[in-house]
Amino acid sequence: MLRTRPNIAFVVTKLLQFTLNPTKKHLGKVLYICHYLLEISDYALVYNGSGNNRLLAYADSDWASNPITRKSTQAM
Repeated sequence: MLRTRPNIAFVVTKLLQFTLNPTKKHLGKVLYICHYLLEISDYALVYNGSGNNRLLAYADSDWASNPITRKSTQAM
């Protein structure tokens, strides 16, 4: 979900913040997401190899930016 559907990942992560005290508004948002997923269930990326189209990907990484842990951070 994080790599292929960042739009859904963001919304689900925000809704997870309210799992201990959900309201009817939050349930409505969950139902909206489920409806959206049902509508797009037939969507797919198809790579057939024809044509000169290329798939390009970029990453914005900050290597070892934390001076204490020396762990890298990544913007998605």
